[in-house]
Amino acid sequence: MLNNIDLAQVKQYEAEIKADDNEALFTTKMTGTWQFDENGPQFTADAKTDAGPVRFALTHPNFEKLGNYPSPMAYGLFWICGCASATFMTAAAKRGIKIDALHTDIEADLDYHAQFQLGTQPLVGAYRVTFNVTSAQATDEEIESLKEAAYNGCMALFTVRTAIPLTVSAKRSLHSLPLR
Repeated sequence: MLNNIDLAQVKQYEAEIKADDNEALFTTKMTGTWQFDENGPQFTADAKTDAGPVRFALTHPNFEKLGNYPSPMAYGLFWICGCASATFMTAAAKRGIKIDALHTDIEADLDYHAQFQLGTQPLVGAYRVTFNVTSAQATDEEIESLKEAAYNGCMALFTVRTAIPLTVSAKRSLHSLPLR
């Protein structure tokens, strides 16, 4: 294991994809539930892990105060930052490059005009991701190549920079949905 990346598992999955192209394809999903208890989070969803489900909880809107739970944007920034970091470190491990420390900064320029129907400006103007890398081994060129690997191989960064087909639907029910 290098850089806390299970390289054997990464290489095994890569070999499975090479043997059967369909191994690279799957659909992931999550179901969340709006909560009505004013003393708790407003929205929850469970994420599957090997150790069992992990509950995500958020509070929104957070325009004038932070709230008791992270905002949806905090989870979005975490997703982008975490995915980019994991892709960067996986590329480093695959190339045998030891990274001593990685701190990833992310910034987003937000504009709430459209959300309040006060204009049509884009809701997000820009994202900036910075990899702060400490490595006694890696050269500047290698760090640049790892940045490019993250840019080109991270699903979150791909989603941010690419127009992805999106379907949004709403279904009305006359009956209470089961709690999850």
